[in-house]
Amino acid sequence: MLRRSWRMLALLLALLPTPSCKRCAADRATAPDPAELKGPPVALAAPKLSAASGTKGPGRIVLDAAALERLRQAAKSKSAAWVRVEARCDEAVREKLRSGYQGFEWADAVANLSLCWHASQDDRHGEAAVRYVRTLLDDRYEVGDGKGGEGVVRHDSGYGIRTFGTYTALGSDWLRGAPGMDAALRARIVERLSQWLDWYARDGYLNDHPFANYYWGYLSALSFAGLALAGEASVADKWLEKARSELADKVLPRFRDQLSGGGYPEGWQYGEYTSVEIALVALAFRTGAGIDVPAAMPWLADVVPHHVHALLPDERSVYDGGTWGEHPAAPSALALSAVSLALQGTNDTRAAEARWLVDHVLPPLTREQAWLGLLASRPDAPARDPRQGLPTSHHLPGQGLSFARSDWSKSAVWASFQAGPFLSPDHQDKDQGHFELWRGSDALLVDGGDSEGAATINHNTLLIDDGGRAMNYPPNQGVWGRAVKTSRFFDDGRVVLAVGEIGDAYLPKCVTEGCKKRSVERLTRSFVYVRPALLVIDDRLELERPSIGAAWAAHVTRSPSIAGELISATVGESRVDIRMLEPEVAERVALKEPTASKDGPHEKSSPWGPMWRIEVRSEKLERERGFLAFITADRKDAAPPPARRVRGDKLRGALGQSAGERVAVLFAEAGSASADLGAPADLVVIAGLEPGRRYRIAEERKAGCALSLRLSEDPSGRAAGAGGFVRLETAPCKE
Repeated sequence: MLRRSWRMLALLLALLPTPSCKRCAADRATAPDPAELKGPPVALAAPKLSAASGTKGPGRIVLDAAALERLRQAAKSKSAAWVRVEARCDEAVREKLRSGYQGFEWADAVANLSLCWHASQDDRHGEAAVRYVRTLLDDRYEVGDGKGGEGVVRHDSGYGIRTFGTYTALGSDWLRGAPGMDAALRARIVERLSQWLDWYARDGYLNDHPFANYYWGYLSALSFAGLALAGEASVADKWLEKARSELADKVLPRFRDQLSGGGYPEGWQYGEYTSVEIALVALAFRTGAGIDVPAAMPWLADVVPHHVHALLPDERSVYDGGTWGEHPAAPSALALSAVSLALQGTNDTRAAEARWLVDHVLPPLTREQAWLGLLASRPDAPARDPRQGLPTSHHLPGQGLSFARSDWSKSAVWASFQAGPFLSPDHQDKDQGHFELWRGSDALLVDGGDSEGAATINHNTLLIDDGGRAMNYPPNQGVWGRAVKTSRFFDDGRVVLAVGEIGDAYLPKCVTEGCKKRSVERLTRSFVYVRPALLVIDDRLELERPSIGAAWAAHVTRSPSIAGELISATVGESRVDIRMLEPEVAERVALKEPTASKDGPHEKSSPWGPMWRIEVRSEKLERERGFLAFITADRKDAAPPPARRVRGDKLRGALGQSAGERVAVLFAEAGSASADLGAPADLVVIAGLEPGRRYRIAEERKAGCALSLRLSEDPSGRAAGAGGFVRLETAPCKE
């Protein structure tokens, strides 16, 4: 299960010096200044705290009267979600649980037992919940060991504030009136939270970066502490105001301006649990302070279509950008369970879609965070399959991530493309230009890096080697590429085109001090997916000097064969065939990984399993170079389809076979261009055009098939769509 593998990774990381991983420490040193990326604040009203008595009843954090009634009904009906939580409660009452990694077992015990106490009227649950709150206050590994206290959250640079701090605060709200939750204990809670929150605000890791999972551990503790204890302790009033300011001034502007589309740049191994914190903080401000944060945070609704498209066709794997401890990456119901709660009453359609995915597709929360599964369970609420009527592609403008697939079947062809800025100081891969390709459950072209494999050399993009003349980590990208972007994205129903301007991903660190050194002066990667099974990757790059090395890279999990321009690999029941049509003269190799590399997080070759890196190395003759790959996915016993390069006057590209059709994908370099295809085509795509402009396109059957185009004001001309391409529905030159 995802949380279990995530926790196993965390256990391994805990053995390392703090910060908890090499890539974290390095990225922190090169992280973007939060002020540099800060947009205008979002206006949030002053809090209007809901009533909170010292007796059992509705709290401020999520557990309003309606939520409590649903809990009681779940217990009465013995729903599956209730049975899972009840079993966890019985275990926590019966045993003295060990803390687990950074207190997660105790945190779950507080949440589970609190819900059991509210739903079952059994004071044993309340007593046990309060006991685990006391344990969070003072202990570290075992109940009563006294090894925690003030310093417990300082381990691993403050990681544990998300458990010890957040769930102590949660317990102080959910356990009002529980046996043992008296004035003396509440005073101790305030004292301990003051120590933890003061330290983290001063010294905690990434305490001002709203995209960092560490930040959300802190903000969830701060928010819950303020909401639970405001009006009871004067310091809690300050916590609440600080949390509201963090949301208004940092979180909401950054998520609005840099994360539109629903992505998470650290990757969803961390993003799943972080999304729980985000969604519950947003919801808690609504239930406890009358501030509708979910309505001010479109990202929450965007998470639903993101998860739909990031789920691979077999529904057993998900897109694996960012840090992942295991591959293929497994799906989780954590984020969408919390999102369904936060969106109810704000965006009921997205809430219903999140519920449907949790109920019908994603693995249930059977142990870790079972309490969240119970809160999110609404058997009588509307649920809707989000794939009904949904386009089979999705673009995340903030992160620069695109998904596309042939259809919604489990045997579909699926592809992804990444071209966006460096946003996160932790766990974001250096992978601009990276693409992946799957057919059903068969991973054909993959992200090759394990949890420490953030370096470009583990991804499917271009490797640029200037020998260190300008770049810091050749042949890998750096972390200073603020201007990297997807400049075009469009799906006309048959063809998906995304264009990435990724040259800045190779900038050296000295640009932060104003230097002008550049080894990559321009690099444009075009991703063209023609349904159902053709992918064309085109690269145009301009280097600072001819002696700089440039290699096209892709990763496969089976040893590939290389025969001239054709590179093939078979995975499961599928095959991938790559025709490298440009450059014509190149060294083509398949390297078994790991290969020799430096050990730093920006340079290390670190595969997650058996892995081969395909490299196509261009000659060092010209500053301007190009790569053109014609890539097809098919059943394993299919023959490699033919393809050839097309070259003309300002019009170039490829013509080849895919899924029984002859398809040409061409790129125009001017408003007037022509080329001879050499043979008829069933489908022609011409990219590189000006969006919205019209073109006269003519064909002439000669020895082959000559196409010409020119800009035209004639209304009968073909209009280029938003992606700057046209698709010819009629087969050119075909009799």
